[in-house]
Amino acid sequence: MATVNNVLAGLSGSIKTATTSTAKSDNTLGQDAFMTMLIAELKNQDPLNPMEGKDFAAQLAQFSSLQQLSNLNTTMNNLPAYLQAFSNAQMAGIIGNEATASGDTVTVSGSATNIFFSLPADIAGGTLKIYNSAGSQAGSMDLGKLKSGINSVSWDSSGVTPGDYSYEISAVDKSGNAVAATKLISGTVTGVTFKDDKAYLSINGQEVAFSNIISINKSTN
Repeated sequence: MATVNNVLAGLSGSIKTATTSTAKSDNTLGQDAFMTMLIAELKNQDPLNPMEGKDFAAQLAQFSSLQQLSNLNTTMNNLPAYLQAFSNAQMAGIIGNEATASGDTVTVSGSATNIFFSLPADIAGGTLKIYNSAGSQAGSMDLGKLKSGINSVSWDSSGVTPGDYSYEISAVDKSGNAVAATKLISGTVTGVTFKDDKAYLSINGQEVAFSNIISINKSTN
């Protein structure tokens, strides 16, 4: 009576044929080849010394574990794509909200324009100057005393042409030391685009990287 080892040796040629593509790619035993070996082992086992039930169950359990690990590995490989799709879907929910981000462009569209900036410390006084696209000064404001954190001032833009403007801030604390302000932009998010796996929000017609967003607040409109 053929032993299990002899049967396995005799089946080696057919198993190699059945698993050629798998062996070439990762040198692992595929599902079909495993089942072929298991059935052959059952057919050719010694009737006087058959495989015990616990041994058979152990082989099936081993195969089941390997199959589950393979499925888990496939799922984990696809996880980044799933997370990216979920993140992109969430980004769409930001549209219509108010966002504040790093930037120095002010969009003028009416008689009053809010200008945002962040101060690392309280200031005793300062000046804000606004420039048009040609670099000419279009206006200025005295900031006075302001607390640290995000601040905003309203600029009377009734006498200037609508469009994009830049601004500069010079400020000092109570000891006369210069305080460097971080310039910000703020406005309604009107769109979201994705480039190179990164999200960009459209704020006041500008594309702003999501990594530059400081705060997002629900629109009150």
